[in-house]
Amino acid sequence: MRADYLHKDAAFRLTLAAQIINDAYPESFGCYVVGSVLERPDYRDVDVRCIMKDEDFDRHFPGVHDRNKTNEPWHPRYSLLCFSITAWLRQMTGLPIDFQFQRQTQANEKYKGKRRNGIGNGLVSAPDAA
Repeated sequence: MRADYLHKDAAFRLTLAAQIINDAYPESFGCYVVGSVLERPDYRDVDVRCIMKDEDFDRHFPGVHDRNKTNEPWHPRYSLLCFSITAWLRQMTGLPIDFQFQRQTQANEKYKGKRRNGIGNGLVSAPDAA
């Protein structure tokens, strides 16, 4: 079984970019690739999640979890960072990235029994030339 359906060069660029995010948020558990790109070659987008302990997420993005439960308007800081990092990752990798920060509790509920691939958690070597 493949780890994901990313081209090796794009996966390398995504790993390098994820290292920067992981370094910027050392209190997080790091970045993970989740969703359809782990399951099939016809994925729509590449879901990248930076999973944080609940208390750290709530400190960085106060009220986001409560807003998500009540469908209240978006949280400016959370939205700005997710949109900005998504755009940066798309530019860095050429992939249709969807980036979000996630609370640990919600990430574990949403992805229970599903695969998550940690990325950017150490030095990587360049892919072989194609």
